[in-house]
Amino acid sequence: MEGILHPAKTAARFTAFGTTFVGPVLSFFSQQLVENTAQNTPLFFLAREGYWLEKAFKQYLLGSNKKRTSCYLLASRAFLFKLLLGDSQSYAYSLKGDFKGSFYDLMRTRFLLSNSEIEVIFSNEISGRHVELPVDKKSITEVLANHKKAIDKVIAPTKCAYIAYLEAMGVNKQPTLHIVDLGYSGTIQSLLGILLNKNTYGHYLIASKPGVHSIEGCTATMKGYLKEGVKIGEGYLPLDRSMFLESLLTAPNGQFRGIKFNTFEQSKFDFYYGRKVAAQRYFYELEQVMAGALNYCFHTGKHQLAFTSHELELLLNSYMGKPNMIPKCTTHIFDIDDDVTSNGTVNALHFFGLA
Repeated sequence: MEGILHPAKTAARFTAFGTTFVGPVLSFFSQQLVENTAQNTPLFFLAREGYWLEKAFKQYLLGSNKKRTSCYLLASRAFLFKLLLGDSQSYAYSLKGDFKGSFYDLMRTRFLLSNSEIEVIFSNEISGRHVELPVDKKSITEVLANHKKAIDKVIAPTKCAYIAYLEAMGVNKQPTLHIVDLGYSGTIQSLLGILLNKNTYGHYLIASKPGVHSIEGCTATMKGYLKEGVKIGEGYLPLDRSMFLESLLTAPNGQFRGIKFNTFEQSKFDFYYGRKVAAQRYFYELEQVMAGALNYCFHTGKHQLAFTSHELELLLNSYMGKPNMIPKCTTHIFDIDDDVTSNGTVNALHFFGLA
């Protein structure tokens, strides 16, 4: 029938798109990681973007016949906000940004507390209060401080399981924890440093706050390989429209929301995730896109092909700034979960008027 592509042709379009758009990004990042980290330094790739970032890194290493140690690590901003809800050090991150709604909604959306957990910790009067950020940050902080004992008690089982998970993944053995993510402000890195009381080093495609930062007695070093020192809204398109990459570089599961010790085997863990967006519901299509990207990483590693920062910026600006550059058959997988900022699901192409 006219207008309907054969499945094989559709799959080929997905793969070709992955090769030309995502492949150079992942190849560039992987090459930079190899060149800027010591061979004996384990790299921990953070979810959700870390799922594909690590696979690309491994393919690049395989192609270039080099060896490094890497690990995919489950983490999310909202989950760490929850674990650190009783720690005032975390409020600079978790209470940042705008919010309007009830105190109950704030606890549900930004801190992932369940109905029962909220009821155990807070009174109905507190839960029903209307709050706004940043205006009410001080009063919210006071409420949390007054309920610290109850908060710590409720969160303790989850926190205990997650610390055990990190130990099982080898995180606690690192004198300095080297993490990898797309970027940009290093929130998860900072929260992990607070949680573990450990020095951290963040490797990012783009770092808005590069350099060495002091966080509660520990250091957090942030390095951006494509660009440093730029913030959203300043006109740097690869950052302003980073939603394009974030929507594609996603793990098969929804937002990481919880962990428990396995009921039958305490050395294993059960993981809990939020709802899936389109890229996760149609993950087989995303895999077709990423198959092209991963093959490209192997190819560039094998033949030692490299992009300069300027070349990669030109490519990203074309795809992110011009209409009709991205195949229409891929539009639906550009959804991104933005629940932490209370925006729900956002489609990158629609948001920027390119669909």
